[in-house]
Amino acid sequence: MHGIRENTQIFIFVFAFFYLLFLARKAAHHQVDVYDVFMLSMVAIVPGFFVIFPRIVYWIAKIVGIEFPFVIMFGFLFAIIFLFIHRLTIKIHRLESENRLLIQETSLLKHSLSSDRAK
Repeated sequence: MHGIRENTQIFIFVFAFFYLLFLARKAAHHQVDVYDVFMLSMVAIVPGFFVIFPRIVYWIAKIVGIEFPFVIMFGFLFAIIFLFIHRLTIKIHRLESENRLLIQETSLLKHSLSSDRAK
């Protein structure tokens, strides 16, 4: 059937190893939370899966009707990145709402303090 060249396999495994090590280090320093580590690690795990199980990938491509299996891989990666960006958008919206509330509360507190000083 279809094979993947050995140098491609080595490159993908080296990339995956160092990228996962990088993510583990970020998680250990609390720079990335666990859910984000899981999502971002998929960027290394999905290509690794495609290298380890090429027959399954070609079978999936045949079922879906796609000529080139790497299109499926990039589709998975695109979906993962989309989910990650969607989650970040939700976090940003929540932070904006909290900031707006804090600014309003600070304003009211400042107004209250200046009213008490004026009396």
